[in-house]
Amino acid sequence: MQIDKALLASKILDFLAVLHRCHSETTYTQDRSIYASDIATAVGWLVKLHQGEALDDVAKIIIDSSTTKSFTDYWRQGRWGDLEARALNDLQRWIRSAIGS
Repeated sequence: MQIDKALLASKILDFLAVLHRCHSETTYTQDRSIYASDIATAVGWLVKLHQGEALDDVAKIIIDSSTTKSFTDYWRQGRWGDLEARALNDLQRWIRSAIGS
């Protein structure tokens, strides 16, 4: 299966919406800077798409183990940490399905 640019961007935006919610709603002040960093990372994926980087390359960055490590190394507390982890897992699972890996 081939990844559609608009659909990948939409999936990243869905993930960003979750990150924004986590950043805005968390009651753990110390986690806000981590969410802000995560938001910046995901915005970077959108920028790469906008600048014409190959879709497969952006997809591979998102599903790479280093990305998973970056988003899960410091556990975000409470339900917001769980929400972000599920959202990342859903995004990565969708991409793997779309590219057939």
